[in-house]
Amino acid sequence: MRRLIALFALLIAIPACAQSNPLRQAAAEGVKSMAWKIQTEGVSVCCCDDSGNWTNYGDRARIEYDELVVVAQMDGTRIRKIRVREPNCPVKVDRFVTPTQEQSLDYLLSHVGDADREGQLLAVISMHDHPRVVPELIQLARHHQEKEVRRHAIFWLGQKAGEKAAAELRRAVDEDPDDDVRQHAVFAISQLPADRSVPMLINLVKTHKSPGVRKRAMFWLAQTGDQRALDLIEEILSR
Repeated sequence: MRRLIALFALLIAIPACAQSNPLRQAAAEGVKSMAWKIQTEGVSVCCCDDSGNWTNYGDRARIEYDELVVVAQMDGTRIRKIRVREPNCPVKVDRFVTPTQEQSLDYLLSHVGDADREGQLLAVISMHDHPRVVPELIQLARHHQEKEVRRHAIFWLGQKAGEKAAAELRRAVDEDPDDDVRQHAVFAISQLPADRSVPMLINLVKTHKSPGVRKRAMFWLAQTGDQRALDLIEEILSR
């Protein structure tokens, strides 16, 4: 009977092993570099070199891709460098892996705080078109022990610009123990759409207890050129 139970347990375990994360498998097998595709909500990147830019093309027409290639350079099982490529860029790596979006997120999230460049890793995480992205960024912004991880998570939350993201940015301004992170959260708020960012910045200028936060909120508010910002500045100067 015990042998039958042990055999049954082994048969159950086989599919689980077969379905394990192919990115972790590749890293465990010692590949020095690997690449995989992710689905995005539309990201503009440039170029096919090592610049690692995911911004506009400058004078060229802006092209937003709904699929990108992630390239990771490895140091053992640790990610040493990570970047994204346009889907048509030639990529030379030890292995091209085919994980699901879920597996890609799981793998990258397991390396947060371990990668050489947290900002690049958090950027790639934020590019995934997946419902887990915003909740995961919120958790990192709220609970991660490393200031740089919290700061980058806050920045990318600002780029996501959703209801949950906006609420979390305000929480970071009010509650994060590090003044640098709080001020970075003010910047992230300024990156939200104007109909959301301007009222939030005005509220910070008028009500926040931290002089540093009020100062940064006023600075970014002035950059918007919004009439509401000009009205507030005029009101303050006329007192």
